Amino acid sequence: MSRKAEQNRVVHQDNQVAVEQTSIYDDSLLPPAEELSKLKELDPDIINWVKKRTEIEQDARIEFNQGKIRLMNKNMKHVFIENVICILAAFIIIVSGILFSSYFIYKGLNVEGTIFGGSTLVIAAMVLIRWRSNKEKE
Repeated sequence: MSRKAEQNRVVHQDNQVAVEQTSIYDDSLLPPAEELSKLKELDPDIINWVKKRTEIEQDARIEFNQGKIRLMNKNMKHVFIENVICILAAFIIIVSGILFSSYFIYKGLNVEGTIFGGSTLVIAAMVLIRWRSNKEKE
């Protein structure tokens, strides 16, 4: 709960004019004491009403923040599961590439098996290097 004030000024320069703009942001839940005393003169029970409304507002803000935290936790869990699935898929692709390469060599296709296995390893290394460099940028 804070009060923030911004003020801009008028600047005259070579037939150009900039306009002053003042903004005050009051994040406090309670009105100032002077205003409360004036309101109490109008209605003696207004202080209890203001206190009750302030409690409701504070509870709503707390619930809103807890909702944001729950949403972020849910998002983090989904991202984690997504990353695990991607890693498993990459592992399966790499292992299957090496297994197919071994199968080609077993069947007597040495050149094809070597090219298939080598290209699998090179592509896997390139993907891992790019993935790591993207993570560092974030």
